[in-house]
Amino acid sequence: MPIQFLDQRISVISQGSSIAIPAALPALLVGDIGLQTVGVLPGNASNVRVELNAMIIVDSLSAADSYRIQISREGTPIFTADYTGADLESVNPPSYTVTDFPPAAQVLTGQIRYTFSIVQTSGAATGIVQGAFFGGSAAAGNS
Repeated sequence: MPIQFLDQRISVISQGSSIAIPAALPALLVGDIGLQTVGVLPGNASNVRVELNAMIIVDSLSAADSYRIQISREGTPIFTADYTGADLESVNPPSYTVTDFPPAAQVLTGQIRYTFSIVQTSGAATGIVQGAFFGGSAAAGNS
């Protein structure tokens, strides 16, 4: 099937923000995009690929506490990174590139929702998000 460009979206939290990282679920949603797949050719529905890029700026982390960064498709995690506060601050701002091959059934709904979140998994709430970027694109086909 021919190569098809389907969609590209971004979600941004402006640098300089000060949003508290929760110390328990639900996680803080820092990025949310819906990639449109409505125009995919039927023969390409099982050959869609998605590239996601994410970056988050954090501050005031407790070195001994634990944090989880997660990217999900329609609520199902497709990428998870667990850090101590010290480790997360040492790579600040961390950035991620994640690829996904969504199931044809989700492609045929016309839109696939991807989310980017952070939560503190141990310790007292101290961290803040000062900015974040989350973007993605979808394409289909194999020739």
